[in-house]
Amino acid sequence: MEKEIKEPVKHYTNEADTFRTKVFGIQDGLIGIGSIAIGAAGFSQEPLLVVITGLIATIGQAFSMGIGEYISTRVRMQVIQNEIKKEKYEIDNFPEKERDELIGFYIKKGLSREESEKIADIFMKNKETVLREMMLNELKITPEEFENPVKLGFLMSLYLIIGGLLPLIPFIISLFVRIPFYTSLLSSMAIMLASLGIFGSMATKYTGLSKPRGALEQIGTGLIALIGSYVAGLLLAHFITIPPALSY
Repeated sequence: MEKEIKEPVKHYTNEADTFRTKVFGIQDGLIGIGSIAIGAAGFSQEPLLVVITGLIATIGQAFSMGIGEYISTRVRMQVIQNEIKKEKYEIDNFPEKERDELIGFYIKKGLSREESEKIADIFMKNKETVLREMMLNELKITPEEFENPVKLGFLMSLYLIIGGLLPLIPFIISLFVRIPFYTSLLSSMAIMLASLGIFGSMATKYTGLSKPRGALEQIGTGLIALIGSYVAGLLLAHFITIPPALSY
């Protein structure tokens, strides 16, 4: 019997921030904007209204979420950089205290006190090494895990726009080609769910889930949002009537 060839696993933690931003952006576009468009479709069987509502929501959300991602990432980095600055100050001015902390870290990891002291003494000869150890063991961070705030803000907006425009395609086409409204509606929902499924399957590279489960989780959550939004639009249509003057 042939021996099974084992391959080393590959880690993707260095791509975590970028991946999270892409997922959040595409989901917010497909589910968030898509639900708004489907809700508008439930309220009024007018493709132009659905398109305008979806475009306004997409533009507004792209600015809002992109800027929000930039600010939140920037503030997070500023907080961490401030903590690193404090740590550098302690290393420069209180080396014995930092040495004791290093010894404590290694003892907790199972080393003897003698071994911990030897390692600490070696590391204390290099301030950058001490700083990195403090970042890992005390602050619980690594400098490589932070992405550029501008990049993440841009990615958030870009993926949200892509996700927001996809559900609008059938309604946009129906403005130029005569297509039954419910055909556009069902096509829009199909595009959303298919896109969520594809993206969910691709995401399993990072999440470790099976591709079917990754796809079904995305499709399931999206389907709940779409049905809920459409029903809400139908209900609102029974209680709110658009004045004739605003219908043209």
